[in-house]
Amino acid sequence: VTLTVSAGGSHVCALDDNGVHCWGWNGYEQMDVPTGLKNPVAVSAGQNHTCALDDNGVHCWGWNGYGQIDVPTNLVNPVAVSTGRYHTCALDDNGVHCWGYNEYGETDVPTNLVNPGAVSTGKYHTCALDANGLHCWGRNNDGETDVPTSLMFDPDGDGVTNQNGLDAFPFDATETVDTDNDGVGNNADTDDDGDGVLDDDDSF
Repeated sequence: VTLTVSAGGSHVCALDDNGVHCWGWNGYEQMDVPTGLKNPVAVSAGQNHTCALDDNGVHCWGWNGYGQIDVPTNLVNPVAVSTGRYHTCALDDNGVHCWGYNEYGETDVPTNLVNPGAVSTGKYHTCALDANGLHCWGRNNDGETDVPTSLMFDPDGDGVTNQNGLDAFPFDATETVDTDNDGVGNNADTDDDGDGVLDDDDSF
């Protein structure tokens, strides 16, 4: 078991070798851990609700004013769950799924995520990490969804960040640019601009 802790609005939950434990304010039963959890591996405490991930998927309890504990039935092998103030998100085989309060678009998952590997919910916004870097959506009153272009996600170690897709070949340290978008990097491509004239004979 990976020991974890998550602090919510007025309660805290932790996962230890014996399962999920919660303490603090319990006005909406957000601390009343279901007895049927089977081998829980993650827990996340929101404003007034809590979610856990176990062998049978995602389970949520507590206040449900916006449907934030109504787990979608179409999740396939979920591997992560994160609770915001009034919304919840999970990561499964098909990507990121969010539900609950959506006044600011915090549950409107971008359609261009590529192989997301992590998701985290804030008060009224959500962020996910995928093959092209970090993406955030939802309310942006304080710049919380303005992802810095300076973030360095460099899985191939070539010194070029993949944030915002700046490295066209994030897993190939010998290539970073594909000018003509033909799938062949400029270092190996003999016609970088795809105009039919070989680079050695092309002034442009």
